[in-house]
Amino acid sequence: MKKLLPFFGLLLLLQNAKAQQLHFMSQYMQHNSMYNPAAAGMSSNNSIGLAYRSMWEAFPGHPTTKMLYADFEMPKMNAGLGGYIYRDETGPLSRTGVQLAYSYHINSRDGKSRLGIGIEARGLQYSYDQNKATYAVVSDPTLSQSVSTSAFDAGAGVYWRYSDLSVGLAVSQLLDSKIKLTDANNASIAGKLYRHYNLTGSYVFHTDESITIIPNAMIRMIENSPDEYEFGVRVDYENKVWWALDYRVRQSWSIQAGLKLFDKLNATYSYDIYSTPLGVFSEGSGAHEISLQYLLRKK
Repeated sequence: MKKLLPFFGLLLLLQNAKAQQLHFMSQYMQHNSMYNPAAAGMSSNNSIGLAYRSMWEAFPGHPTTKMLYADFEMPKMNAGLGGYIYRDETGPLSRTGVQLAYSYHINSRDGKSRLGIGIEARGLQYSYDQNKATYAVVSDPTLSQSVSTSAFDAGAGVYWRYSDLSVGLAVSQLLDSKIKLTDANNASIAGKLYRHYNLTGSYVFHTDESITIIPNAMIRMIENSPDEYEFGVRVDYENKVWWALDYRVRQSWSIQAGLKLFDKLNATYSYDIYSTPLGVFSEGSGAHEISLQYLLRKK
């Protein structure tokens, strides 16, 4: 097991340096505006929240994500605002970012349909801390010192809701911005913010006055990376207690549970069970995710 740690460290480092894949959350239904700026304010709830995700804790330098987020509707302007402040850490690499989303809402005359058209702006800072590099790659002279760099990018999307059906399509890192970490010994370590295409959909089935069942799906297409397909179902009881089961194709299962506290606070926990590539290690190869969301206004 210990012999494999440098391999996993190298794998994680190279994946972040080359692909610059954006972080994801298993509880993606709670973070629509993170994946699609057009979804900002579409839930008709004003809210703020905190989220934390930790993966593969058995491995040194395992990935973690911390987020502070908010979502607001502005009915008088037919618009919505969303915002995220986040920090990703994977071993010696870290990414700190600010994401702002704006959505303009077009309502149908009968009030059953709403279309959101959104744009987003991202400010990112990538850092490499040589003091945290414990893998074999530290012998590379281009990684012999701590460095950081910043980048700006943008995105756009559309989000349509008709009665109980919701569908969204968005692209992030639209500008394909380039980042350059170091130029030691005339050998550059450079990365590129590859475009992410996100397609989401969900439908709310009302089985009775108390229970709703919400099947949902998300497809993520990333340049120079395999496509990702995720399918799930959520069961909600009186909007106070909910359970969910998600499957990320050929990667993991996610088991989720949530509870509303004091009629204003939503608490959700999820655990991901990975089948590949880390499923062969039963200890510490999953992912924990916790979120707290405070509702400033009811629906």
